[in-house]
Amino acid sequence: MRSKVQELARLAYECVKQVKDEAKKMDEKGKDFASRYLSYTKKLPSMIIYNGLLTTVAFAKAKAKKASTRAKVEEGEKVNIEGLAWEKLLEHLKEFLRREGINQDNKDLIEFLSKREVQEYRFITKRVLDFSLWLKRIAEGEIEDEGKGD
Repeated sequence: MRSKVQELARLAYECVKQVKDEAKKMDEKGKDFASRYLSYTKKLPSMIIYNGLLTTVAFAKAKAKKASTRAKVEEGEKVNIEGLAWEKLLEHLKEFLRREGINQDNKDLIEFLSKREVQEYRFITKRVLDFSLWLKRIAEGEIEDEGKGD
């Protein structure tokens, strides 16, 4: 039996590994993608603390909106790497909430969070913050920093 902390670390590791695998497939843009993802995971915990989870998700969604579809990445078309990194980070937050049994119906994250009662919202924020800290730690250890994400 694993503890909650071990589960958080395992999922964070899976997420970072997924980013590294995708970066390898992207050739020259891959290092920039991984570097930006690393930069955003470093910022995520403080963004949640200072701005709140809902505001942080709205910000990330606005940034991710600029992302091209994955099909375009595979076809080698021009890609907005910044948006793609934010999109991946949002996917990882959604996956975390799904695995925690918090957001099973895969609703829009902003809609889902805005409909929660205060106590439930605080609980979700605490859990996401715990996950984001693990994501940050593991990304720092696993992704080589090129300094392009700042």
